[in-house]
Amino acid sequence: MACCKEHTECPSCHITWLGDEIPEGLHRLNPSYYPTMERAREGAASFGWTPENHRRFGINVIGIEIPEKYDGVSYWRCQACNVWVDRFTGEIVDAP
Repeated sequence: MACCKEHTECPSCHITWLGDEIPEGLHRLNPSYYPTMERAREGAASFGWTPENHRRFGINVIGIEIPEKYDGVSYWRCQACNVWVDRFTGEIVDAP
């Protein structure tokens, strides 16, 4: 999955964080640009998708980067219940 590789749902409200596999999502959400699954698979490579890893889009979650702390996502914030989750420990934390 493109987001939250280790975490597939919110640890608080348990809403899923797994969206469509990336080619399916591209094709479904933008059929005029990705009119075929072949074209969507080509585009999905830009998101790191391969036929072997089956990466998925994240839904109901936002990755939060704290530049002074780490160059990349440090926290996941659930859009359904607004809980913050430490990306590395999976623990619910107060917003930094």
